[in-house]
Amino acid sequence: MSYYLTQDCLIMIFNELRDDLSSLYSCILVNRFWCRIAMPILWKTPFEINPFEFDNGKSPLHYKLYNVMISLLPTSSKQLLLKNNIEITYHKFSDQPFFNYISFISQISSVFIKNMTQNLINEEIDKFNKFQREYKQNLLEQEFYKLFIKNCKDIKYFYWQTLQPISQYEGALNCFSKLHTLSIEFQIVTTTALFGMAQICQNIEELNIFECYGDNSGLINFIDIQKNLKSLSLSFKDSKNQSIQLSEVIERKASTLKKLIIEPYIISILPKFLPSLINLQCLELNNYGGIDEMDIFREEKWNEYLTKSSFPNLQNLKTSFLPYPRECDLIERSNGNILEIEMFRSIYNQDSSYTEKLIKTIAKNCPKINKLTIDAELENLNGIKEIFLNCRQLKKINLSIRNDEELNCDELLKILIDYSPKSLYEFSFCENLIFTIEGLNNFFENWRGRKPLVFNKYSYRIGYFTNDHRMIVKKYLEEGVIKKTNPKFLYLV
Repeated sequence: MSYYLTQDCLIMIFNELRDDLSSLYSCILVNRFWCRIAMPILWKTPFEINPFEFDNGKSPLHYKLYNVMISLLPTSSKQLLLKNNIEITYHKFSDQPFFNYISFISQISSVFIKNMTQNLINEEIDKFNKFQREYKQNLLEQEFYKLFIKNCKDIKYFYWQTLQPISQYEGALNCFSKLHTLSIEFQIVTTTALFGMAQICQNIEELNIFECYGDNSGLINFIDIQKNLKSLSLSFKDSKNQSIQLSEVIERKASTLKKLIIEPYIISILPKFLPSLINLQCLELNNYGGIDEMDIFREEKWNEYLTKSSFPNLQNLKTSFLPYPRECDLIERSNGNILEIEMFRSIYNQDSSYTEKLIKTIAKNCPKINKLTIDAELENLNGIKEIFLNCRQLKKINLSIRNDEELNCDELLKILIDYSPKSLYEFSFCENLIFTIEGLNNFFENWRGRKPLVFNKYSYRIGYFTNDHRMIVKKYLEEGVIKKTNPKFLYLV
């Protein structure tokens, strides 16, 4: 009988340890057999280690990785760097490592490559010659992209934020052809580069465009050539131009699109595509960029198309500061399928009659909803009660309530106890709500026996929460009536 674990068993075990890097590293040291199996798992996502997010790539761990990457550069790249007098900080070229670590990596991080390039160039040498330093950084970045693209196969995610002609590098087809999630920094990526990548990537399912502006032939072509685009996010740089061709290509992709996000200037695109999105499941329209007085015509176009649009499969609806309040219409035409609603308007600029209508519309048309975030007013508490009575699958509710007169809000706590469904386990509120010590204590006492409550004040402003309030929260947290889920909660206690 053999007492050795088979390769398949080890792969299963090591995959369970993929988030425990120190334990996984220890497994590599056991013997060569374990090392050969565990190493690809350890190197699958090396850029997700937390230090990469906070120190601009200057930690000792970063430089160890940089040294490995440089060791893997082909001789031709090393010679090119030396020929251009590129001095690499903290590294001298050494023998090839035991593994081609880059071939194990499942993603290419533009942020990592940028940090590596900037930190490895000896800034002291070129501090008086900015052009020379930028030239060297660009050349080093080019060689690193060539290295990654040649060795990484079938990556699924990529955040594109480089001027390098990546689609022209050796291995680009094998590297990018199975890409299904792509984010593009539009101000950096050129039209020519988009045309080039469109020849390789035609099966993108999720596309995110940042700093978008006007119609761009490369972007239009890239979207048009996708065969199964399911999610599209457009973040516009400003509202100076309106995209007409972009609107038309979205209309042509309507049959496959299930998620659409437009922000922060929704008027930057003509909304003629809206009525065609009959398969849409998630819609986010965030207009926090505001409306200029000169944009009344484009604003009215949005009102026109929202009025005649219907999304019968809609499950998630998120809006903020729409020029016209059309959420009620969209909810009424959703066939009762909505699972999540998130709507923001300034609490200092609310139409109480529309708020009342909105709450009644949600109560009547959203029996399956499990998460609700809305602005409301104290006179809408009966409507909140109606939501609780009709929406019996509700799990989370987030309320922003205007309370200029500083009225007692204990009635809301009583409604939560008496009418909220047993499924509810999260209640978040703004700093304007005023609860008495007695009211808060009674609320938690009556919550005993139910699922532990996530009780969040989603603002760092002090508001009306005193030390006595915090002591009550701390008491019921220790007793398990309240559940802590994130660091912001600590502000309450």
